Amino acid sequence: MTSDISGDWHGVLDTGSVKVKLGFRLDGPAAWLNTQAAGVVDLPITHADGRLAFESDPFDIALTLAPVGDRLQGTCRQGGIVFPVTFERGVAPAVVHAARPQAPRPPFRYEVQDITFAGADGSPLSATLTLPKGKGPHQAVVLSNWFGQTGRDQLVAGHRPFAIWADDLTRRGFATLRFDRRGTGRSQGNFQDATTGDFAADLACAVAMLRDRSDIGAVGLLGHSEGGHISADVAAGDPAIAFCVLMTPTGVPDEVIVETELFRAIDAVGGMPQGRDRIARISRALALASKAPSADEVIAQVRASLQAAGLPAARIELRAAVAATPWRRYWATYDHTASLRRLDCPTLVVFAEHDLQTAPRVHEAAITAALAGNPLARIVTLPGLNHFLQPAITGAPSEYGDIETTLDPSAIDAVCGWIAAL
Repeated sequence: MTSDISGDWHGVLDTGSVKVKLGFRLDGPAAWLNTQAAGVVDLPITHADGRLAFESDPFDIALTLAPVGDRLQGTCRQGGIVFPVTFERGVAPAVVHAARPQAPRPPFRYEVQDITFAGADGSPLSATLTLPKGKGPHQAVVLSNWFGQTGRDQLVAGHRPFAIWADDLTRRGFATLRFDRRGTGRSQGNFQDATTGDFAADLACAVAMLRDRSDIGAVGLLGHSEGGHISADVAAGDPAIAFCVLMTPTGVPDEVIVETELFRAIDAVGGMPQGRDRIARISRALALASKAPSADEVIAQVRASLQAAGLPAARIELRAAVAATPWRRYWATYDHTASLRRLDCPTLVVFAEHDLQTAPRVHEAAITAALAGNPLARIVTLPGLNHFLQPAITGAPSEYGDIETTLDPSAIDAVCGWIAAL
C-alpha cells in the first residue's frame, strides 16, 4: 500500500435503515476514525493482497479497502453484516438535502394558529391548528405521527409530510391539528418514559380540546405507522370519532416475522449478513425478552442471550438498555389489532407495495381479519410506494432522504379523497 493514499477520506455506510457518514485519515501505520461517540479513534492498519484493513471492536466496525482509480472501495462490517462502501478523498461536505417542492409555503389560503393544550400528564403540548376560511364549525382531522421523538411535521431529511397532509386537508375544507410529541420540539413532558399508550392518551386530550372549541365540529383521526395504531386506540374508545385512517400499520408481533423480514432492507442495499440464522436468533431473543414482566428481568434475559451468543459486553449492555425501555416493553406486548376489532366508524387502512418496514404481504391479512366486522372499513395497497409513501427506489428506509417527493400524489388522493368523500 503506497503513501499516495494518505490523508482524509469520506464515504457513506448505507445499512438499509440509515445512511451514516464515515470519515477517516490514513497516516502511516494508523487510521484515525472519526466517531460521534468518542471523537477520533486511532486504529492500527493491517495490509494484505493490496488491501488495507482496520477495525474497532468497541464500535463494532471493520473496514477492508483497496484503491480503485481515485477512490477506495471495499466493505464495511457492522453488527455481523458486511456492506459495500466507497470512499472519496477529503473531508465529508456538509449535508444538503434536495429541494422538497411539495412543502407548503406561506402565504396560506387558510388560517394557521400556534396553540398549546395539556397532555395526559399535564404537560403543555405545542401544536399547529389550521382552519379553513369561513365561520365554521369545521370538521377536523387530528394527525398522529410515527415512531420516535418526532415533531408535528414528522420531519425526516427535510421532508415534512404532516405539513403536506394538513395543507391538503385544509384546502378541502377541514380543520387540522398536528402537535409535537411530549418532550419533543416545543412540547414539554418526559419522552423517554412514554409509551404508545401515553401517546394515545395525549391524542385523546387533543380531541377533547378541539371539541371545546365553537369553531370545530366532528373530529376524525389520521395516523402514520405507530400513529395509526394510536389513532385506532383512541377511536375504539370514543364512539364520537367520525373516522379513522391508519397508514402502513403493523398487524403481527416483531418476533413472528424475524426470519422473513429482518434482512429485506439489508438485502436491498447489497448488505451480506454473516450468519443469518445467528442474527435472527439474537433478534428474536431481544424481541421476546422485552415481554418480561419487569425491566430488571428484561435486562437479565438479554444479557443471558447475548452472552451465550458471544457479543462483547459493551454491546450487550447497550442492547439490554434499549430492550428495557418503557416504550419497547409496551410495544412488545401490544396487540396491534385489538383496537381494530372494536372500530365501527369509517376506517381506511393504507398499505404500500414496496414497504420494507410493515410489508402488506406480512401484515395485511391480520389487519383485514381484525376489520372483518366493520362494514365501513376499506383497505387499499398503493403500488410502487415505500413505508414513507414515496415512490420507492428499493423500499429501504435509508433512501427516504434521497427521494425528492415527500408524498406520492396517489397517497394524497387515496387518503384525502376518501376523507372528503365521507
